[in-house]
Amino acid sequence: MEIIRLAKLSDIPDIMKIVKKSIQIMQKNGNEQWGEDYPLAEHYEGDIKEDHLYVYEDNGEVTGVACISNEGHNEYDEMNWSYDEPYLCIKRLAVDPEVRKRGIGLKFYQKAEELALERGIQTIRTDTYSKNKGAIKLFDRGGYQFVGERYNGGKEAPFYYYEKRF
Repeated sequence: MEIIRLAKLSDIPDIMKIVKKSIQIMQKNGNEQWGEDYPLAEHYEGDIKEDHLYVYEDNGEVTGVACISNEGHNEYDEMNWSYDEPYLCIKRLAVDPEVRKRGIGLKFYQKAEELALERGIQTIRTDTYSKNKGAIKLFDRGGYQFVGERYNGGKEAPFYYYEKRF
């Protein structure tokens, strides 16, 4: 059985295995978005404490993770968003490379939309490093609109910012 549920602290070891595998794939593909300093277990632990972290579970095995919160990264305040209204933000999304291409990433975005509607929110915001081609394809499939780009954290390429209103 497949479900997306709130994460528990006991999920952290499985989450970090997925993150480590994802970082290896990113680096192999020339994408240095994530590394040894981000994301860390403490980021996910903080998300759990705020009830913002969700895991995708397939027959009892955690195969994906995403933070869905009402707060974006610090630079979100500097972006020229189309809508000045409450939003949900998806960040730190990772899917086990062994089960990719099954639509799990898109299911997290659909979950975010469900949560937004339950809370009376009509906008989702997200971002990714411009070298993260998989995430860009995911945003396109999900109907997200490109908002702009910004250089962050000394990275050699910009981050891309997206939003969707429904």
